[in-house]
Amino acid sequence: MTRPLLDSLDGEHYDVVVIGAGAVGCAAARQLAARNFRTLLVDRGDIGAGTSSRSSRMLYSGLGYLAARYPLWQIPFRPMDMWQRLRYTRQVMRCRAELVKEMPGHLTRHRFHYPFRRGDRYPPWLVDMGFRLVEALGGWKVPLVYRRQSQQQAAGDSAMAAGLGGPLRGVGVFEEYMYAWPERICVDTALDAQWRGATVRTYTRVSQLQRQDAQWRLTLDEQAPETKGQAQVTAKVVINAAGPWVDRVSGAADAGPRVLGIKGVNVMVRLPEAYRGQGLEAFSSKGEPYYVFPWREFHFIGPTESEFHDDPDTVRVEDSEIDYILSEANQLFPDLQLTRNDVQHCWCGVRPTSTLDGRSTHLPVRLSEAAGKPGLLTLTGSTIMLHRHAARVIARGVEARLGKRGKAPEGMLERGRVDSDDIAAVVRREHVVRLVDVVRRRLPWGLDPDLGRARVEQLSQQVALVLGWSEARRQAELKHFEEDTARVYRQL
Repeated sequence: MTRPLLDSLDGEHYDVVVIGAGAVGCAAARQLAARNFRTLLVDRGDIGAGTSSRSSRMLYSGLGYLAARYPLWQIPFRPMDMWQRLRYTRQVMRCRAELVKEMPGHLTRHRFHYPFRRGDRYPPWLVDMGFRLVEALGGWKVPLVYRRQSQQQAAGDSAMAAGLGGPLRGVGVFEEYMYAWPERICVDTALDAQWRGATVRTYTRVSQLQRQDAQWRLTLDEQAPETKGQAQVTAKVVINAAGPWVDRVSGAADAGPRVLGIKGVNVMVRLPEAYRGQGLEAFSSKGEPYYVFPWREFHFIGPTESEFHDDPDTVRVEDSEIDYILSEANQLFPDLQLTRNDVQHCWCGVRPTSTLDGRSTHLPVRLSEAAGKPGLLTLTGSTIMLHRHAARVIARGVEARLGKRGKAPEGMLERGRVDSDDIAAVVRREHVVRLVDVVRRRLPWGLDPDLGRARVEQLSQQVALVLGWSEARRQAELKHFEEDTARVYRQL
């Protein structure tokens, strides 16, 4: 189905309006439509264009969530914190198994390494126990196949392990998954929500949100270029799933911030060919999780973890963050001696962590109702890993307020996706508004080493033909593509 005209929504009433078409918002719309709620999904930009497109692209097993920042001897005195960590890890592993089972085409499996270095905060026996515990929390549905090897054994099996600097006390080896294309997960989920009956409207900003006559009235503004318009819709329940922007949605502000942004930077490099397809998990000199992720013929390394209090739209990669990430990589692999000349590009995002009394928490996915604003529900604390779990939390919250409605017909996720070779069909049916929507989120070429530049001219001709763009509009879209590339990715 094509993107509906904004005028066609004016005056419509919905059971639920979902604000934010990232992984969580798309999954929420899918869940709600599947439960027969009349649902509208809106986003001020494109599907999956925010935090979901800036992730570390790893279907993470969750070991790092068990790693406390305080001294180990304090663990017995902080039972609630550890209980929350265990609950969160259990959710992660269950979602991991669900995605491996239901979305195998969106995942790639890789061999990962965990180096046991002298002086590490966590002794090998404790890490061994952590991996076993993580597997148990997931019910062994998708085994990690974890084992510990001697340095000599690991080096004989893997060039990456052989390149690790010493002294080492051994190497843990396990299996992990990467998202082949996280943006496409969002697009497919939104299309599945639409298949089940939801209305999807991108490039639509909620400019006003008011409580009136025991329901919510939303003013929607057109955001597509060369187009103007405004519509008003009403809804019984509004879901604020805007990720790190939840506190910035018009009319949704609460007494205090509900999310604390955590900035993460990743750096893409080319490592030796013998390392291809292999990954690594470790802890940095700051005690933070640090990874070497395989990505096609490259690897990307990071991320950083730092608080970010500004508008997430303004987040950018800093020189000091690049230097830190490269320095940590050179400590792990001293023979590589990576420099900025080795950087292909880098990017960053802001992960929204839930807050409680102004502090970041390890609370699992949290759905809260704004004080004095019944039916306005805000989802915090989720990641793309947990997007399906978060959607079920949202659906249950809606059912608690509106009652159950039964089930809608099954959808088409992973079964009815349009063939990406048919560009015209993709443009017509997948809510494409701008050229960057096709390059970055509908087709895989935007994740190529050149970030899609080699194909963008040809694609612009095809998109212009389908959407009826003038030559001036096509040139404007090419310029916007370069501006968006410079905004999202930094190249040295």
